[in-house]
Amino acid sequence: MERETDYILKEVKRITAFIRGLIDTISSLNCSEIEIGIKETDDFIRKEWNLSFKEVISLNKIEFINRLNELPEVHLENLAELLSEIAKKINTTDLENLYNKKEISNKGLILMEIILEKTKTYSLKRLEIKKILKQQIYFF
Repeated sequence: MERETDYILKEVKRITAFIRGLIDTISSLNCSEIEIGIKETDDFIRKEWNLSFKEVISLNKIEFINRLNELPEVHLENLAELLSEIAKKINTTDLENLYNKKEISNKGLILMEIILEKTKTYSLKRLEIKKILKQQIYFF
């Protein structure tokens, strides 16, 4: 049983580190390179969670929550931050036509609301991500 727990903890840490790397990569990309970051994100979530980026955008709220409900809180939070970073970089009509910025932001906001409901820990970072996501939805 201890080995199983160690393995699960190791996997959570591995995935968390990879998502953090994706966030760093996307935040450092200029807008013309964002498609590279979206491709990397798509490859990652397809491999780890059997979910494509297009599905993230197209699923309704209930389906989206059901698909990601079993993920650890840390992964949900990192995925919300990743979606926030992607949405911030989508600032041209061409990119908006390819990737629905409003829906990406909406899905990130859904994740943040789930996290804020689940956790008892106050986090300025979470509130800042939520604020950014709301801005991306309402001010685009």
